[in-house]
Amino acid sequence: SLFSLAMDRAGAALTAFELIGRRPYDFTLAHAQGVVRPLIEDWPWYVLMQISSGRSSEDSRALIEDVLSAGLEQEFVGDAVIAASLGQGDAFWNFRELLPEAQKPEGASIKHDISVPIASIPRFIEEAAGAVASVSAGARVVCFGHMGDGNLHYNISRPVDGDDEAFLALYHPMNKAVHGVVRSLHGSISAEHGIGQLKRDELIATAPPMAIDLMRRVKAAFDPAGIMNPGKVI
Repeated sequence: SLFSLAMDRAGAALTAFELIGRRPYDFTLAHAQGVVRPLIEDWPWYVLMQISSGRSSEDSRALIEDVLSAGLEQEFVGDAVIAASLGQGDAFWNFRELLPEAQKPEGASIKHDISVPIASIPRFIEEAAGAVASVSAGARVVCFGHMGDGNLHYNISRPVDGDDEAFLALYHPMNKAVHGVVRSLHGSISAEHGIGQLKRDELIATAPPMAIDLMRRVKAAFDPAGIMNPGKVI
């Protein structure tokens, strides 16, 4: 894979590896203001990769050219563009940051912030797509995230002609379907943003009993009266 190749060739100089699916890419081109299409052709998946050398910008460019050249030769890279300036690099990152906002005009969505072992990401993507379709046949997967640490934003937009309220009524079965795949791959249902209140009950229902017991013991040690942040995770 490109990630393995980049890690092998660049090592610690690989400072970002963002995976972007075709759908969020298209949503951003359709709805975000002022963005420029990074590549002429369309592809099923895109990667925003950053290599940062402590020596020089020329060294960084040589590293990324080496990675991309090998990826093209091994045919798991179809096309690539390298930022020619800091401004163009900022434009690439701006495109990535606009992905969540660009989903909003497409209607109601059910969002997941998950992580799985990096090696299991392809399997998760395949199995989760089937799980989503079993709940809502026309639902649209919007997948992007920080592949370098196994964290994906796995959001589901309602069907094109669907009703927002009817789709949001599928919140619990959709979560169960997606999170079931996550757990089967020994991942986490809350990778980047914490458990919060929405996932509290699911954490208690699905986490190992030993882990829940340990969390409760820590909570009791620091807050025996239960007066700090009551009604939250534990």
